[in-house]
Amino acid sequence: MSFGAQRWSPWLIRSPPTATDSKLTDVVLRNFERRLEHLVEGTFARVFKTGLNPIEIGRRIVREIDANQSVAVDGALAVPNHYWVYISTADYERFQEVETPLTNELIEAARTHIADESYRVLGPVSVVLVEAAEYPEGTLQVQAQWREGATTPTTAALVMETGERFTIDDGPFTVGRLPDCSLILSDENVSRHHAVIQRAPGGWTLTDHGSTNGTTVNGTPINEAQLQSGDHIVFGATPATFEAR
Repeated sequence: MSFGAQRWSPWLIRSPPTATDSKLTDVVLRNFERRLEHLVEGTFARVFKTGLNPIEIGRRIVREIDANQSVAVDGALAVPNHYWVYISTADYERFQEVETPLTNELIEAARTHIADESYRVLGPVSVVLVEAAEYPEGTLQVQAQWREGATTPTTAALVMETGERFTIDDGPFTVGRLPDCSLILSDENVSRHHAVIQRAPGGWTLTDHGSTNGTTVNGTPINEAQLQSGDHIVFGATPATFEAR
């Protein structure tokens, strides 16, 4: 597979530094690994028993971020905001079961590193897994790309019919009847762990957790849906409105 040249924005005034200029540190990697750790040790642990480990994907994305710094006209450090992750067919097929949560965690970890280093980006950060049939199992290649685009909304909330407002933070926002949920609903039609809202490329994603009575968005039953500000959601029999700014 041949990898195309990166696209550089006209407001950048020098090429990226070499790998030896990277600000990659053990602290950065440890922070990155902690963010991904629950996927490896949690519900999806069996997916990661063989082949490529997601921690290594995180390490390579961090390296790619730091290795592609450029200086903007005003002196700020800028980095690419889109990352292609090329992996073997065996690893790609194994990751299909967890692609959405894994990709979301990689994006969030990349965003955190970019913010911690005060880097500038042209638009929302995104990560895409790509099947590369010629790659041996356990190997990968990360390619960075500059993509201009609208800034992702930074805040979101669920607004109930009573007017009560629940802020959705960057981490998973869970909805259900159990006390460990971010939003606890007393509705008997709501399952114990009913649904979850998470950051996704360009915004937020709502996923139903196999609830008994289902979840709808604007009247349509969903398993997973990309949310837009103003969407009307019903968890079981409890309505709410999603807002993002």
